[in-house]
Amino acid sequence: MVEEQISPGSREAAHPIQLFSSRSALPTLHEAERLPAMFEDSTHQLWRCETSDGPMMLKICQQRMQDKSGCWQIIENLFGRYLPRDLANIDAIQSTIEQHGRIPLPELVSWAGTSELFPAYILTRFVDGNMLEALHLNETIITQFATHIAQLHQLEYPYWGDLSQPQREAKRWSEALQQTLLDQAVISNINQDWLVQALAQLEQLEPATFTPIMLDNRWDQYLFESDRISALVDIDAFVAGPRELELVLLEYQLDNRQAALFCEIYNQYLPMPDLSKSRLSYRLLLFLMNALGETDIDKWMQAQVRFR
Repeated sequence: MVEEQISPGSREAAHPIQLFSSRSALPTLHEAERLPAMFEDSTHQLWRCETSDGPMMLKICQQRMQDKSGCWQIIENLFGRYLPRDLANIDAIQSTIEQHGRIPLPELVSWAGTSELFPAYILTRFVDGNMLEALHLNETIITQFATHIAQLHQLEYPYWGDLSQPQREAKRWSEALQQTLLDQAVISNINQDWLVQALAQLEQLEPATFTPIMLDNRWDQYLFESDRISALVDIDAFVAGPRELELVLLEYQLDNRQAALFCEIYNQYLPMPDLSKSRLSYRLLLFLMNALGETDIDKWMQAQVRFR
């Protein structure tokens, strides 16, 4: 892996050739293909790069899209994580996940935060595999996934915020979350009844420790081969936060049988927390982040409870 300063290029029209030609430590770039964005509001360009050292994937942060993203505005305001700056520390986050998690990550080759000359980016080695979808979930994958989440949740911090260096005091969590919900509720013009209920629940919300959590933990962030998860390919949205927040997000993506298996495996490592004390507050936060694309707040807030 290598990290160094980037020589001249254009941030507005970034192209892989600028990066590879300006870094002597990188292999020769033979060909670069820009891949289609999965979502209209995607905050990155994704390129497959054929190089003299094998295929690689280059992800370039689009700062203008990043600054317009409601999800990333919440992540920045609540957790202090701003990708154009903080991709410079992605190696520290990768090291934490590799050391404590149980799902492989693509090898980091080069990375940097935004400079005056080039956008923030991550360059990794290409990993074979198919994008995971809900229809691919089986007992092996659920077991592997639950083990990975539980072992990450065993790593505890007294502070929350950017995972590379969490510094925000536990006693500030509820107040910060309250302000975030109030601010975003105004922007999104949501049903005030849900806001009132979420704020009322916050009065009893006092997490003492925080763990690595992935705020965009969806199946499309993973690759699978031969009925097993082969790689977690996107770690941008890892932060130090309450484990309950990530579990509330995962609850939406499992059916009853899968959720029961997840809990069984998770409980082998640490007890499943009582989500009833925080579910409404965290569901509202995730809705405001557009975590899974749902636009009907009543449907979202009244979704079936899976983890009990």
